[in-house]
Amino acid sequence: MSSPQLENCPSCGALYLRDQIDCCLDCYRENEAAFKKVDAFLKNPEHRNASIEDVNAFTGVSVNKVVEFLKEGRIFAADYPLLGYPCAHCETLISRQLLCEGCQRTFRNEVQAILNDAQQTETVDKRQLANAQYWKMKK
Repeated sequence: MSSPQLENCPSCGALYLRDQIDCCLDCYRENEAAFKKVDAFLKNPEHRNASIEDVNAFTGVSVNKVVEFLKEGRIFAADYPLLGYPCAHCETLISRQLLCEGCQRTFRNEVQAILNDAQQTETVDKRQLANAQYWKMKK
């Protein structure tokens, strides 16, 4: 077990001992208070169809903080159909990961095409090397 290390808080810059949490104790308390506000707001059945903007307007918790809770899995987005954040590529509303299904599929296909081209080029290069004659011996 390693000993705690002295680090700067990513939120406020204060020094703290990094042991089990990723920020200073004050920021941790603020994050927990913000999460409790959001959680209490979303547990109300009337707010089941709330968007991130609605959560921000009613709780005062920043949109970025709500997105952070979603990405961490602290809020289960599948329970709230309109609660999501934009895809990193096309801005489509998503509730998990970094990219929407369409962008993932597009990027996967592009990578596969690049790998296929590289494999074909490698095969052609190997054939050319096998047939190449760098010198001819004279008799």
